[in-house]
Amino acid sequence: MPEQSQFPRLGANVPQRGFSYSRPFWKKVVQVQGWTVIGEVPNIPKAVLIGAPHTSNFDAVIGVQVLVALGLELHIMAKSELYRPPFRPLLDWIKMIPVDRRSAQGLVDQMRDVFHKRAKFWLGIAPEGTRDSAETWKSGFYRIACAVNVPIVMVGFDYSNKAVIFLGVFEPTGDFDADLPKILAFYKGLKGGNPDQLSLPLRNL
Repeated sequence: MPEQSQFPRLGANVPQRGFSYSRPFWKKVVQVQGWTVIGEVPNIPKAVLIGAPHTSNFDAVIGVQVLVALGLELHIMAKSELYRPPFRPLLDWIKMIPVDRRSAQGLVDQMRDVFHKRAKFWLGIAPEGTRDSAETWKSGFYRIACAVNVPIVMVGFDYSNKAVIFLGVFEPTGDFDADLPKILAFYKGLKGGNPDQLSLPLRNL
């Protein structure tokens, strides 16, 4: 497990959000709940960040709080149909990015366009796709990372230690079947909020 670090500083290359006065407030919010951040945030301008295990609605709650406490700007895909009043201000604050699932241009192509238009951009994805005992990890995160030639930043939720952990960076080779076991190995031993809902690939570690 990476060496513990209380809310690591972000490097100049990392996309950032918030203000100097807002980050300490959100750090206190996270700390009051007994949570901490472990590991270092890689100093890279573009990445696909994956978070697991995803077994609880609280994953998103603590995840957003940690992001604003760190000042890390992470975008998450949302259905374009949701991206309208009265939800738009909230989705903007959370850093959701609208995608059209009905478009002939697939999700990978849509995200390729977004990555190419921005100098700094991190995209967050839950590869399990659900918090209810997913049988597989979806390959969308991997296909996007390969399409835009960016690394995968792996983040884990460990409820046994109440820690959000930056596990490391993985450079995809283009062979999903070969790389997935290597990615999963980083998550071995992490306990989700609802262990009985752990995805099958993580249970099989």
